[in-house]
Amino acid sequence: MSKRLFSISNFNLNSSTFSVNNLLSYVPRAIPTKKKSLSKPQSGKRVVAEVLNATTNEVHQHSHYKRSTHPTSVPISKLFSNNFPLSVAESIEHYKLRNDPLQFQHELLSVLPFYPNMDHLGRTSKVLKVFIDDKGNYINEFVIYPPGKTEADLASLKHLVMIHGYGAGLGFYLKNFDAISSRDGWCIHAIDLFGYGCSSRPHFHPQNLKEVEDWFYDSYEAWLAQKDIDKSKMLIMAHSMGAYLMACYGIARDPYFCKKIIMASPGAIIKHKRQIPVPGYFKRLWERNISPFVLVRKAGPMGSKVVSGWSSRRFAKLPAREAHLLHKYAYGIFQARGSGEYMLNFLLAPGADARFPLIEREIHKLRCDMTWWYGDGDWMDKTGGQMCSDIINNLADSAGRHQHSDVKIIENSGHHVYLDNITQFNNSVLEEMDKF
Repeated sequence: MSKRLFSISNFNLNSSTFSVNNLLSYVPRAIPTKKKSLSKPQSGKRVVAEVLNATTNEVHQHSHYKRSTHPTSVPISKLFSNNFPLSVAESIEHYKLRNDPLQFQHELLSVLPFYPNMDHLGRTSKVLKVFIDDKGNYINEFVIYPPGKTEADLASLKHLVMIHGYGAGLGFYLKNFDAISSRDGWCIHAIDLFGYGCSSRPHFHPQNLKEVEDWFYDSYEAWLAQKDIDKSKMLIMAHSMGAYLMACYGIARDPYFCKKIIMASPGAIIKHKRQIPVPGYFKRLWERNISPFVLVRKAGPMGSKVVSGWSSRRFAKLPAREAHLLHKYAYGIFQARGSGEYMLNFLLAPGADARFPLIEREIHKLRCDMTWWYGDGDWMDKTGGQMCSDIINNLADSAGRHQHSDVKIIENSGHHVYLDNITQFNNSVLEEMDKF
């Protein structure tokens, strides 16, 4: 059997039936401990404990920033050669708070000058639970109001709606909120998709593509219905699978769902040009919706330490306090009950190839402007954005419409363009707001 597994650092961080023991049973003799190789198979929990206790350095010591890469398998030796630098004691402390991810979010957002109190510019913000049905389910929203404005003034404002990608949450936009909320007349809404982040995480019941999409579309529409927002005054910025879902929403439900959408490193736009090798076992894990989230959940008190193997590189270039709080936040949402993330296998084939590419889904129906942003080192193929733009622009020209689509490259960045090059990304969003 091939001794390769998918990597925590490379995969956009799930199955309720898979355990650490199952995962490690693929390679029971291949995982080195700190002093010597294992001489015989051991329990998954014992192996994980030995690997995690091999280092107890503080997070961000001796760490290097790492862009995300294509989700595929890597040698098991590389996976477990990663440092898990969070101390055991701190990991246990985080575990004690595992049932309150909103507290992790609150601590994270508290680094912003306008949360929870007004800043010197007069900006205010709050976290809202926007209830979307009679079962108590809700969308978690972080809203930033311009000076002198409140929820009662939404109809008079322009609106930027920020939507995260697969496995993520609104807190990942920490380094963007301050800059992009600096424009008068703009209200910023960052939401957690249904079943993600700090939104409700009910049992995921969809069984086919339509049901999966309705799961997200219905909850988004329920959130929007409670907001006094003119869609002609709405700019959407959506990342990765969030971008794909929003574009598909426009095709399926409302071609005029916003005035313009920023497709930030969007996923599932076209199929891969070349077949990506996927080992048989990796394919089986993918199709059972098993991902590295399971390591976090099954590691128990060591879950935060597991996450530190990823976060210590992902947030390495940020100030220490922000990086630490983002790590805690990431742990908080990664270990929460699996829900919306189970959409992955419905939309992407093993190796992250699109099952239903956006370019094949009547994109010509959209009536909003579009801009497609890719990192210069992105594993997403910018050809998809260019092909979609050509279709939209040609059809708009022939029909005499003023619709436009273009492609932008964010320098020195990969898939997570909003974090890889914070300054250029923020400036680019502000440019879109200024010419809105």
